[in-house]
This record gives sequence, C-alpha cells and structure tokens, in this order.
Amino acid sequence: MSFMLRRVYQGLMFKPESLHIHPLVGILIILIQFGFMIVNINWVLALIVIFVLAENIIFKNIKGALSILYALLPAFVILGVITYIFGGWVLVFRVLSRLLIGGLGFSLFFTLTNPSDLTRFFEKIHINSKIALIPSLALIMIPRIARDAEDTFTTLRLRGEMKGGFFRWLPRVLAILIASIIYRSEFLAQSLYFKGFGIQKRTHYKKVVFTFNDLFRIMFWSLFIALFVTFYYLNKSGILTLPGFFI
Repeated sequence: MSFMLRRVYQGLMFKPESLHIHPLVGILIILIQFGFMIVNINWVLALIVIFVLAENIIFKNIKGALSILYALLPAFVILGVITYIFGGWVLVFRVLSRLLIGGLGFSLFFTLTNPSDLTRFFEKIHINSKIALIPSLALIMIPRIARDAEDTFTTLRLRGEMKGGFFRWLPRVLAILIASIIYRSEFLAQSLYFKGFGIQKRTHYKKVVFTFNDLFRIMFWSLFIALFVTFYYLNKSGILTLPGFFI
C-alpha cells in the first residue's frame, strides 16, 4: 500500500521545472482522449495508447508515467485476470488500454498544469472563483494526501503497529490521515484568505498565455484526429483491411 501511494504521489505531482501547458489545452486533450476511449474499436484504443505514450516521452514525463504504471500494476493484474475469464484477450485489451490511457493522460496533465494557472484560467472565463478553485485544489491536495498517507504507513510499519488483520490497523491509519488532512486544511484556509479568496474582483500578477508547447500539443493531437479519420475511412471503404483483433 505504501509503495502504491508513493508512486501515485510521484506520478501526479506538479513539477515547476517541467514544461508548462496552458490549462485550456490540457483540458481539451483530456477530453479528446476520454472521448475517443468511448469508441469500442481496438485499433482506435491502440492508436490513443501510442499517442499518449509518445507524448509522455516527448514532454519528459517518463518518471511520472512509470510511477503511475507501478501504482496501477495491481489493478492491471486483477482486472486482466477477471476480464480474461469473462471475455478473453479482446476484452483484456479494451479494459487495460483504457486504464493505461487514463493513468498516463492524467499523469501528464497533473505534471504540466500549474494549479494556479488553472484557477486563473477559469476565473478569466468568468467562472465563479469558489468553483474555479476546486480543480486547482484537487491538483494540489491529491498528491500531497497520497504522500501523507505513505508517510503514515511508513511510520506505523517502523513502529511495528501494522501487525494483525486489515481491520485492526485500518482505523488507526484513517485517524492519522484525517488528522493530517485537517492540519493541512488550516494552512490552506490561511493561504486562500491572503490570496483574497471570495472577493468579487480579484487581480493576478501573472497572465496565463499560450506558448509553443501548447501549439505543439494541439498539432500533435490534430494529427491523431487526422489519422483516426483516415484509417476509419480506409477501413470502411475496404481499401485497408485491419487484422481481426483490431476491429
């Protein structure tokens, strides 16, 4: 459990030294990925997997991607066995490819998206600041809560308090974790107060602007859409015949 939490923290934590992406572009690409995941065609899922893997490599999120994959490894094994029993290899591919796309897609989004920029963007398009802050808090708090949970497991294990059945040590872990969340919420409330949260007209010292990286990602996923349309047309017209597994 501690191993998984550490990997989740490393895979979802925003890295200031990484290349930053405009929140609008990040959200748009997440919607594209999950929109095409609905299509129950194997070659479409395979194409998305290739693009998601390539994008993580291009933006040097290899460490974060591997961390998420390690964290999802138990889920891959359990879901793989269950889906193979009930649906064979085709269902295994469809389920695990979606899990892979979701994990790697969110890892890159969390790594490249500055939480403050996300809040500024939502406020710029006239979304109420109380609502605009929710995604930003998720980007900040989810990795930190995962790290706190990992620290809790490590501390209790070193003290020898993780012995016995699952329900014997679980209440102690949850109590410590909740106390940690409450402790963090106090500092979070102070930070929001000094940032003028709740004031109708807020100003920002920094503007969220588009960069070359944003243009590259737009072109990159435009290429994906173009390939999807091309393969779909060629397959429907009979010009290109794909193997049965990918249909």
